[in-house]
Amino acid sequence: MSPRLLLLGVLFASAAVSADTAKLILNEDFESTPVGETPKGYAKKGAIGVVDDVSHSGKKSLRIEPATKGGRTLTKTGPELAVLGGQFWGRLYFKVKTPSPLPLVPEGKTSASIHTTLVSGKATSPLFNDPIEVRLMGCSTNMTGTYAWMYNVQTAKRGEFGAGAKTRAKYSDEWTLAEWSVDNATQSYHFYINGQEVADIAVNKGAGKFAGAELPAIYDSLTFGWLNYQAAAGEGFTVWIDDLALSKTRIGPTSAK
Repeated sequence: MSPRLLLLGVLFASAAVSADTAKLILNEDFESTPVGETPKGYAKKGAIGVVDDVSHSGKKSLRIEPATKGGRTLTKTGPELAVLGGQFWGRLYFKVKTPSPLPLVPEGKTSASIHTTLVSGKATSPLFNDPIEVRLMGCSTNMTGTYAWMYNVQTAKRGEFGAGAKTRAKYSDEWTLAEWSVDNATQSYHFYINGQEVADIAVNKGAGKFAGAELPAIYDSLTFGWLNYQAAAGEGFTVWIDDLALSKTRIGPTSAK
């Protein structure tokens, strides 16, 4: 291992605690959920359920079945969200069946893209006091089949705003670690892939500076899964999620078993 990679690994390890020592407010490894079902305490939408033929750790994971468009998600409400408040860390592992689909080009058009959300939270804007959806893990796929990560806020009547990464990636059928942090007090958001921050989409507005961030003091619900707003060619995306966790502190990686 090169000295630079070793240093990056040391820095990442020092910034995160293990899932064994972090106080997990929500922790889903799907091991206790019967195959074909979804964990208790979540509202299910679309074709999504636990399988025992693919996993990051243990024997089970959550499989998101292919669909050309729309959501296959689990939504969480309840006391855990009050404990999290407006400052917390999240983590999950995901993988995508490859080759992944391209955007379906509408009739009369020559190109298209797909905006997808994997993690989002519904809340009230701290700036305008109206309903918003804060998309904490989203991406945009273009005609090359590559995607860029996004931070995006959808408002009820004011349109949407956010930031997109300049670099693009290919979907992988290897497990990928995604982490995010939000802080209402400092109006900051950060996102990481395999321990490395996607700095292009970071938000650092400062205390009381809500414009361009609108990170709420509490979330009414949190949704996990796969929702593509535009159509994908063929059967659509097949995705697996495992080792989903939320905490007040950074959780870091968990060992594959």
